[in-house]
Amino acid sequence: MALETQRPEPLPVYYIGHAGVGLLFNESKNNHTVQDNLRKIGDEILTLSPQPKAIIAFSGHFEAGEIHGPGVIEVNVKDGTYILHDFVNDFHDSKPFVYQYDWPHKDSPDLAVEVWKHLVKSGVKAKRVERGVDHGVWVPFKVMFPPEKPLGIPVIQVSTYHGYDLESQIRLGQIFESLRHEGYLIVGSGMAVHSFASIAEIQEAKTDEERERVRAKVLEESRAFDTYLREAVQNHNAEERKKALLELESLYEFKRSHPTVEHFTPLLVTAGAAGDAKVAPLGVDIIEAGMSYLNLRFS
Repeated sequence: MALETQRPEPLPVYYIGHAGVGLLFNESKNNHTVQDNLRKIGDEILTLSPQPKAIIAFSGHFEAGEIHGPGVIEVNVKDGTYILHDFVNDFHDSKPFVYQYDWPHKDSPDLAVEVWKHLVKSGVKAKRVERGVDHGVWVPFKVMFPPEKPLGIPVIQVSTYHGYDLESQIRLGQIFESLRHEGYLIVGSGMAVHSFASIAEIQEAKTDEERERVRAKVLEESRAFDTYLREAVQNHNAEERKKALLELESLYEFKRSHPTVEHFTPLLVTAGAAGDAKVAPLGVDIIEAGMSYLNLRFS
């Protein structure tokens, strides 16, 4: 299998706010809105014609570095990938059913190897690995592509870089831009705001009054960074968008919204892969204290 078949127009690039496994069972109004937003994106992907040959997925829960080192990208080439129940919280006592969740899907080791070869030819240090599908992919995809609307194309997971060199994530995305012409749909899955540290500050408040004060402060920070991020991606020139996104790192609200960067880096990869494509936010805005569920389409 080769990567040379050209499409007349490049496929779009998506960035989705994936949420945790609570996306699948919480009954809050916000959660239902997040689900509805993702379902519409799934429907949009299913209407692409011709259908992509595969989805290349980048997740906030798949960083390279633990085995091969921080400068090496990992490509999952496993056949018969299993679902990882890699949740932050321990649900064994409170909601043991979450460990029974599954999401039937297709793999393509042959196409994954072609993606790995593309990285190597582009000068990237890349390794083939065999792993399961983390919840940053299968949880939102389970909502986007339910049994009555299955995803009939394979999913290939590729890692982001590990660490705080944000520019390297954009360069990685730029290497994938050409694959948009060759039948590959690129989806980054993270969170525009993702701060468990801020949420913990709210929970640790000693009084109801203090808790509400901290919640209001965190919500203000989350909304501010979400706004700055939306403004940065609106740059349609690739270099200007890159500059604007990297400048976000200096903001106080960035450090508050991303104490660790792994949920932000998939957005940088997708922005790099988008080139000069225009961007559109998708769905109803959901911003909570410490979390933003922003979805974007670059096309």
